[in-house]
Amino acid sequence: MEIWLRQNKTTFRFAVLPSEYELTSESNHTQVDIHSFGEVNLLGKRKLKNISFSSFFPKQKYSFCEYTTFPTPMESVKLIENMKNTGVLRLTMTGTPINIDCTIESFTWGENNGTKDINFTLEFKEYRKVKVKTKKKKEPLPKQVTPAITERPAPEVTSTTYTVVSGDYLIKIAKNLTGNSANWQAIYEQNKEVIGDNPNLIYPGQQLVINV
Repeated sequence: MEIWLRQNKTTFRFAVLPSEYELTSESNHTQVDIHSFGEVNLLGKRKLKNISFSSFFPKQKYSFCEYTTFPTPMESVKLIENMKNTGVLRLTMTGTPINIDCTIESFTWGENNGTKDINFTLEFKEYRKVKVKTKKKKEPLPKQVTPAITERPAPEVTSTTYTVVSGDYLIKIAKNLTGNSANWQAIYEQNKEVIGDNPNLIYPGQQLVINV
């Protein structure tokens, strides 16, 4: 498993994986008591998901570190704090269903017993963008109607979601899903926010939206 945070052009990978993580998913149901019938449950909408885990930022290169070119503990703290204050980011935990936009709700950290490692606990809350539907105002038709010029219908665009698996790369995905490996660049541009700045680095569990 790899754990990544991505925000605009900034990426951060955790060098030491947590021993466990917790995802909380709740619904806003309401219980009411009806006379002569008893208690019933009125179904509501789902609440935002919450994700939390604890680990540490290493000062030295331990054998269990996921990679060796990690930032110092204080550099890591400053980067996480900046992401928290900036707002929405994407949390990706490969090998799990977690690949969502979220905000950092809580970041607790402190130094560990003179080793210069920094322990931390992070709590994330799912971010859902509100989509407001607007109705177009109907304009009155002119008294004299001019026949419309016949136009060719626009080609139908279909969209599909693809989950990256081990061994995938964009040229392979483009060939399998569109029949043309040259479409890898278009797929990258459509999913640049998910993939990041390097199109050669995609990870299992990432979800790509492909318009063909």
